[in-house]
Amino acid sequence: MLNPVERAEGQPENPFASLIPDQHIAVVPHFTLESGVTLHNVPVAYSTRGTLSPSGDNALVICHALSGSADVSDWWGPLMGGDGRAFDVTRFFIVCLNSLGSPYGSASPVTSIDGDPQLGRYGPEFPLTTIRDDVKYVPVWTEVLRG
Repeated sequence: MLNPVERAEGQPENPFASLIPDQHIAVVPHFTLESGVTLHNVPVAYSTRGTLSPSGDNALVICHALSGSADVSDWWGPLMGGDGRAFDVTRFFIVCLNSLGSPYGSASPVTSIDGDPQLGRYGPEFPLTTIRDDVKYVPVWTEVLRG
């Protein structure tokens, strides 16, 4: 049984997860989608830049939609950097989470059902997800920062 949130070393069943450099994968034990479907052992890919302050009050979550993955520099690279940049990595701890349903590391049609390779991949049976689902899993994912 998983702890509230665990980090995974990789995702061998998903060939697309390795395409994103410097990303990590957290596994959420269960997550109920807006549709009412509950996913189990849910991988969530993410990347971070900068350093989280001791009080944890400098996190900046960047939405995935424009980058298509957890690689925050894909689209947002010109805004990242030091003093004077919108996403100042010397001031902020920047987190980019990969959306559910995207093949680049989070739960999607190319990941194993309930995280169990013996059950096969979701394929076309992967449930529909919404932006509300992505927003709802941000606080769940923050357990990674505490653990």
